[in-house]
Amino acid sequence: DTPIVRLNRAVAVGEADGARAGLVALAEVDEAVPRREAVAAHLHEKNGELGLAARLYADAARNAPNLAERDHQMRQAARLNQSRRVQK
Repeated sequence: DTPIVRLNRAVAVGEADGARAGLVALAEVDEAVPRREAVAAHLHEKNGELGLAARLYADAARNAPNLAERDHQMRQAARLNQSRRVQK
């Protein structure tokens, strides 16, 4: 039972039992665990909380360990922000 195992478990629970259950599992993961923000963003997006998810993707981009991951997280944030603008 390591922080990364708990993070992976939160993703798996979110896929199997729904985003809310995944978020409950994620609450048990220390906020300092790498990629936690990206997982939180994904689960909040699945839960329909697009504004919060976009902010979390942007946070994940700022903390990304490499350029490719940063770019991916920024694209995710931009995608959600664009869809929110279109919905208004």
